[in-house]
Amino acid sequence: MSKRFSRDGFRQLRGSSPQRMANSNDATIDIPLTTVTTNTGVRPAIHIETSAYGHQPSFSDPIQNEKATLYGKNVAGRRRAKNNIRDGRDGEEEILTQMGKIYEKILNFSVVTRYFLYVLPLALVIAIPITVGATAAPGAKIGGVRIVWLFLWLEVVWLSLWVSKLAAKTIPWIFQFLCGIVSSGTRKYVVVLQALEIPLSLAGWALTSLATFVPLMTRNPDRRFEKNTKIQPWDIVVQKILAAALITALIYLGEKLIIQLISISYHRKQFNAKIKTSKRHIYLLSLLYDASRRLFPAYCPEFVDEDYVINGSIHIALAKTPSGRMRSGSATPLRFVQNVGRFGDKITAAFGNIAQEVTGRQVFNPEAPHSIVVEALEKNRSSEALAQRLWMSLVVEGKDALYEEDIREVLGAGPEAEAEECFACLDRDSNGDVSLDEMILTVCEFGRDRRSIVNSLHDVDQAINVLDGLLCFVVFILSVLIFVAFLNTSFTTTLATAGTALLSMSFVFATTTQEVLGSCIFLFVKHPYDVGDRVDINGIQLTVEHISLLFTVFKQVADYKMTQVPNIVLNTVWVDNISRSSAMRERLLVNISFDTTLEDIQLLRNEMEAFVRDKDNSRDFQPDIDVEVTGINAMDKMELKVEIRHKSNWANETVRAARRSKFMCALVLALRRIPIYAPGGGGAPLGSSDMPSYTVSVSDAEAAANRDAFAQTKEAKRLVPSPPAAPPHPTTTGDSTGPSPSLRNRTPNPTPASEKSTLDALHTRAPAADPARDTEPRTRTPTTQPRPDHDHDPALDQVRASLLRRHETLGKRRCPRFPTVHEDSLPPRIDMTFRDFVGEA
Repeated sequence: MSKRFSRDGFRQLRGSSPQRMANSNDATIDIPLTTVTTNTGVRPAIHIETSAYGHQPSFSDPIQNEKATLYGKNVAGRRRAKNNIRDGRDGEEEILTQMGKIYEKILNFSVVTRYFLYVLPLALVIAIPITVGATAAPGAKIGGVRIVWLFLWLEVVWLSLWVSKLAAKTIPWIFQFLCGIVSSGTRKYVVVLQALEIPLSLAGWALTSLATFVPLMTRNPDRRFEKNTKIQPWDIVVQKILAAALITALIYLGEKLIIQLISISYHRKQFNAKIKTSKRHIYLLSLLYDASRRLFPAYCPEFVDEDYVINGSIHIALAKTPSGRMRSGSATPLRFVQNVGRFGDKITAAFGNIAQEVTGRQVFNPEAPHSIVVEALEKNRSSEALAQRLWMSLVVEGKDALYEEDIREVLGAGPEAEAEECFACLDRDSNGDVSLDEMILTVCEFGRDRRSIVNSLHDVDQAINVLDGLLCFVVFILSVLIFVAFLNTSFTTTLATAGTALLSMSFVFATTTQEVLGSCIFLFVKHPYDVGDRVDINGIQLTVEHISLLFTVFKQVADYKMTQVPNIVLNTVWVDNISRSSAMRERLLVNISFDTTLEDIQLLRNEMEAFVRDKDNSRDFQPDIDVEVTGINAMDKMELKVEIRHKSNWANETVRAARRSKFMCALVLALRRIPIYAPGGGGAPLGSSDMPSYTVSVSDAEAAANRDAFAQTKEAKRLVPSPPAAPPHPTTTGDSTGPSPSLRNRTPNPTPASEKSTLDALHTRAPAADPARDTEPRTRTPTTQPRPDHDHDPALDQVRASLLRRHETLGKRRCPRFPTVHEDSLPPRIDMTFRDFVGEA
């Protein structure tokens, strides 16, 4: 019998059932048990039944949960892949032979061996005729030229190709050394010179070939000894070919230079400011996260759930049974598996700290605040958890909002400017405090902006590549014409024929050429939107999904349909960019009864001003509101214009819909409480008991009593009692603007509690939700199909809902004593170039 330990857990005996094992006379079976919970934090944390390591094993079938419990971060197979297997062009596997392995090792050994491997084989082959012509057959000639000089020129042509390539590699370094000292702004053109390596190499190669051909063929020692330096007919033909090749190489170099200048100027114009703003936001969030981690260490009991989501370890926390209990027998090994990734990150961070001390730069540190923040902003789920951790750790215990003094206290006495900037970027409504919903909305918006920049850069690069391909085709046509012009003696006839052919083809490709030119102007000059922007085109609400050179793919906000529109069509329409707009305002038209008094209209304005200036609504609306009478039609109704001012734009459709619905519901409640009726409304229908149409059988006194009873009932429903009727005056003078003294003294009736609670519940929403714009980062394969959203896993959404449905939305930071973040421990400033950002993205 093998030994068993307590960590192995309970095992049921074979052939027995729980009913057979239980003793009906055992008094310990039905003892009522009470769950006892302990908490070492500041306040009771919302508990998801997991262990300290976030894992709960299952009591169900072990075979079924064998892989589910081990699925998590940094868990991978151990079998080594075969490096000698490649996929061929036809899809079949190609296995490297032993000679192929030797060749690959020599090729990847160093730059010197790689160049020798490229240059030497063909150079040795060309050297064989040179040796033969100089020794064994000194009189051998081709075209009147000894083979020594002919193959020597070929040797020069072959070697000049690689010399030109090495020269093209060194030109950017020389330019940076000479011009970068004078002006740092010229260093960006080093990237352009690096991208022009191949065109510069071809131009240098063609120039060297043309410059060395005639001297070696006509000015060699043999021809000068014979005093015959005339150019042979075939020399003229070859010289023309080389001259045409040089002109073609220069045109190709000019085309590539234009493409690179368009690319760098367009990127600097459109994305430079956005990239700087995004990097600054990430730096500020890194400061706050570093301060939060010093107050509450990573994976502490107060924020263990948020840290698992931020670091991507939520999958292991999901490996649990429906009952939510852990099995003791598998807890220990699974804890070890889960902590392997964290231990590896600590080892990497240790080496990163050593490298930072040596080089002065922060490298390969996965536990750095900047690395964690950048990784968390990739998805809305982790961004939401990051915002929740920052807010709850910085807010003082018992408070429900984050203030500027809280950030100043946490960051310490050093970075006061950074503390003020952090609060300014978080307090988007400028009301002096930051709520939890506002924090989540702001952080998730930072992540969306970063993903939008990456997707826009990718799509614009694809459009530039398409333009490059079209221009290369034009260069090819020009190259053919250039070679024909150099080789054909009757160039005038050829040019006339080619011009006629091009003129006839212009009628065929006129529309295509117009579309290409119009799309280039629209995309690179006008550029009215980027990927992820909310735009309105012809009254249709759209979100930009994909930008190409000739078309743009939109997603309709109403029904999520994917719409592809040619850019030449968009070049002629008005495009309203909502994402680039500042705070927006909205106007509503309300038709009311013509007998509505001006006092009631003033009451409506007062009610709506009180609504927008309320503490809960001041985050969404500006305090000013206008209610104007814009028309009376045929004196049968009055037209009111209600103008509200939002504190942000309508890029987030979820936020816009919630704010508009909230204001409309408040307007409905105000119209009911005052009350203000629709045109023709408010009075009793003719023929009813309240407004009878009487005959001789009804007396005047009874009819008057019924009318008075209805008037009293109508008056009792008013929010503010009507003033007593004043005696009529023959004339009226003075200004009637503004509420009267009697109106100011009238006390409004309270709003029913049921309607207020219903209003609050109706507009409850997830702060980070924006289905119209939320998409996963795209792969680098060009596609116009809609991208699947993998951010909504049912199991992950269940855990996320449990994390966010918290009844306690108060801070966890204790006010009396807390560690401060010193200035020397702050993360370094993130000063990255545009190229570094693109590489990182």
